[in-house]
Amino acid sequence: MKHLMALFIKFGIVSVVTLSVLSLFEVSVMWILFVTLIVIIPAYFIGDLFIYPRFGSLAAAIGDLGLYTISLWVILFSFVDRSATSFFNAFFASIFITFVEALYHEFYINRMLNLKRVQWKPQLQLRTEYAEEIDPKSAVDNERKRNQGDKK
Repeated sequence: MKHLMALFIKFGIVSVVTLSVLSLFEVSVMWILFVTLIVIIPAYFIGDLFIYPRFGSLAAAIGDLGLYTISLWVILFSFVDRSATSFFNAFFASIFITFVEALYHEFYINRMLNLKRVQWKPQLQLRTEYAEEIDPKSAVDNERKRNQGDKK
């Protein structure tokens, strides 16, 4: 039930943004709501349930930006407007959706769903090695001094 409520809230938020932005480009309301419904379902499962708990809000926002841009562009180009401006329409709408999604992640996903955050820690164990720097010229000079000291 919590996931249905999250999808419903996400649909409301994203549809308000897409209605605001895509109506500027003369896209019909039915297409906007249809596109919104198609786009939010994979965005919810990929961005909110997979990326956000593992990598955090920034990674989820970047993933949402890419996912919304590509999916909006494909749908708009395929069904609504077969012009080059459909990519810019999709990108422009995706930017606004990403800003709203950051608020959605913080206030709903984080607080209401209580998803356990997986702490991602890289398994790199790096160590610093210290070595004596060798200058070829000074090494030759030191060798000469040592040889001259041995001859005396």
